[in-house]
Formats: sequence, structure tokens, C-alpha cells
Amino acid sequence: MCYSIPAKVVEIKNHIGVIDYFGEKRNILLDDDRVKTGDYVYAQGGILVRTIPEKEALEILETWKEIFFELKKVDESLSKIKTDKLPENAMHILQKVNLRKTLTKKELASLFELDHKNELSVLYEIANNVRQRSHGNASCVHGIIEFSSYCQQNCFYCGIRKDKNIERYRMTCKEIVETAGNAVDKYGFKALVLQSGEDYWYSDSKLEEIVKSVRQLGVLVFLSIGSRSISTYKKLYAAGARAALIRFETSNKASFSKLRPGTTLQDRIALIKELKRIGYILATGFIVGLPEETSQDIINNIMLTKYLAPDMYSFGPLIPANGTPLEKEAIIKKELILKTTAIARLADSNSNILVTTALETLDLSAGKEALLAGANSMMINITPVKLKKLYSIYDNRAGINTVLHKSIKQTTDLLYNLGRAPVDTGDIRGLK
Repeated sequence: MCYSIPAKVVEIKNHIGVIDYFGEKRNILLDDDRVKTGDYVYAQGGILVRTIPEKEALEILETWKEIFFELKKVDESLSKIKTDKLPENAMHILQKVNLRKTLTKKELASLFELDHKNELSVLYEIANNVRQRSHGNASCVHGIIEFSSYCQQNCFYCGIRKDKNIERYRMTCKEIVETAGNAVDKYGFKALVLQSGEDYWYSDSKLEEIVKSVRQLGVLVFLSIGSRSISTYKKLYAAGARAALIRFETSNKASFSKLRPGTTLQDRIALIKELKRIGYILATGFIVGLPEETSQDIINNIMLTKYLAPDMYSFGPLIPANGTPLEKEAIIKKELILKTTAIARLADSNSNILVTTALETLDLSAGKEALLAGANSMMINITPVKLKKLYSIYDNRAGINTVLHKSIKQTTDLLYNLGRAPVDTGDIRGLK
């Protein structure tokens, strides 16, 4: 299975390449001086992953051509807006969205007041239409390897917090690279997220070795390793990592300080900004449903995410884990996440919005509903099954007993049913 469609480089402007697949042109960052006009390439997150021989690329494109345009028709039909059901305030907002005008905080807050089933369905339709207009039917699919469940932090919401008595594991460099190699060689992944708790057993040199080895497989290396030092992130960028996922969790300073003892929101935001300056493709976001959270807090979270100008939004529901300070908190309803997804799409039409496994843990149908409410990115957990269940960041995680080929089939079937194609060649921020 191919998780990206090859494209031809038709123009090079300094370090930016213009690529073409089936007549659609996008900009990508050329992270390799050897690439020239006429080459065929894979891209993820708006950045070059690797070149591909012309003969192989043309064979893949021939296979995809008919499927690609069939999927586009399905996506277009599912992203139409039934304007006869629009409430007056939503009509005003839609008009602003169509004119590509920025929505105010007050307008975004008014959308959170929508509660009626018909109103919410229209909100989701508008968001899905904006997603389709901005991204076409492209959806990125990343693999994720959860390589260590050890953590030095004691975040109140996390099931692998330092003080929790659980069975833990660490994958060796060899195990990580073998897992990545299987995902690339057997299943065709083009981007892999390396995720762990904040585990300092992995020194800079160990992490550099892992990144270099995985990058040599010809994939985009995406880091999700928490608040490591800026010098560490610089070393890993030099080693070949090009993307980083690090949430700020909440824009509420008081809540942040309480829920992440010994850390500050200011330091977290400073690190996120520095990752952008280093050159990382950035994914960031927040948790929905933290104690005493208001709809205004969620709006502030969306606005802070937009301000940080990430390439991907990542937010999910609080799912209380046993043995944590928040274990007695109520599980939020999926509708709040769907509403947040739709409003985030309207606040930032060009964003990539990830469907998290936490959302699918809330409800097996929630992934599909989120994709129809403005989301356009997914991750497939490729961690070995025997270890997935030990990465217990929250309870009853979806898919922890599902073998990889079944997870892939479930995800790709879902995307195809919605008319989505695993094309991830979207423009990176600042290069449009």
C-alpha cells in the first residue's frame, strides 16, 4: 500500500520545488540539493521525502489514476453544503469563510453555542467543505512507533506519568529500526512518528543513531519526545528528523501549572517556537475536556494553535486514566471534539487536522465523523502488539490488540469510502 502518491518536479525556485500529480500543483521544500526538474518524488507535510525512479513512479501513477479521480468525485459529493438548513448566524459566518476573511473570537464562540442536531450537522458540512476547498481530497497517513513508556514527568492527565506503578518498556535502536523497516518495506509508509515519554535513558547519541537509521529508510522522521532541550532538537534535526509533535495541552496558564507540575506554559511555548525556527514541520495542539474548562478556553486553545502556525493541529479528548489525579473526571462527549474540529477548520482553513486514536477510543465511528467535520490526517499505530497495550497513556485505547495489516485496512477503507486519497504534498506554512 502506498501512503503517498509520487509527483513530478516541474519547477525549482531556490529551495522550493513545484510538483505535479494528476494536474494538481503544490509547493514542497526540497531538502536535497541533488533533486532536479523532471525527477519524481515523494513528499510528506510539504517537504521532500525521497526521489523515486521514473519507471516505478509512472507504474504507480498509472495504477492510481483512475482511482484518484473516482475518489475525488466521492469527496466532492460528500463536501456539499445543504444551505437550506443554515441558521442565520452560520450563514453570516459562511459568507465570511467563502470570502476568506478571518473569523473573530466572538464569531467562533457563537459557533460553540450551536447545540441542535441540524445546526451541528450544517456546521460540520461547512467545515468539511472548507477542508475540501483548501486540500482537495488529500489526507496524510502517518505511522507511529511508541518506543518507550518511561517518563520523567508527572502530568496529571497521563497514564504513563512517572509516579504511576505500571509495567514499562523500552525498545532498542535495533527494534525501532526493524519496526520502521517493516512498515516502509512491507506496507509503504512514507512518514513515521517516533513517540515516547520524556525518557532520558535515550541520550542524544542514542536518539541521533535512531533518527539517522530510520531516515535512511527513505521516510519523513517525525519526533514526539516531549520537552527535550533545544540543543537535542538541533542535533536530531541535523541527524535527519524534519517534523516534531509537541502539544501545549492548554492555553490556560493556571491549569497548565497545576496539571504539569514543575513546568510552565511559557517554557513550553518557547520550545514550540524554537522548533519552528530550527526548521521542523510542526504539529501542536491541546487536550479537550480538562477540569473546569470552558468553551472560551477551547477557543483560546484554537487561537493559540493558529498563532503558533503549525503544519498540523493535534488535539484530542481527555480520557481519564486509572491511577492518575484525574481518574474521576468525566469522559467528554464526542460531539465536543467534533465541534472543536469544525471550528478549528473554520478558524484556520489551511490547517491539517489530525484524527487521534483517543477520539476513536471515545467512539469507533468518531474517526469517520471527524473526517466529515473538517479533519484530514490520520495515524496508524505500528508499535508491536505486545508493547502497544503497555503504552497506557489512557485506559481502553482503541486498536491496541489489532495487528498492523488489519489497522491499515480499516484506515484505508475508511479513507476510500469518504473519497480521500493518501496524498500528502500540501504546502508548508510560509511557502504558499
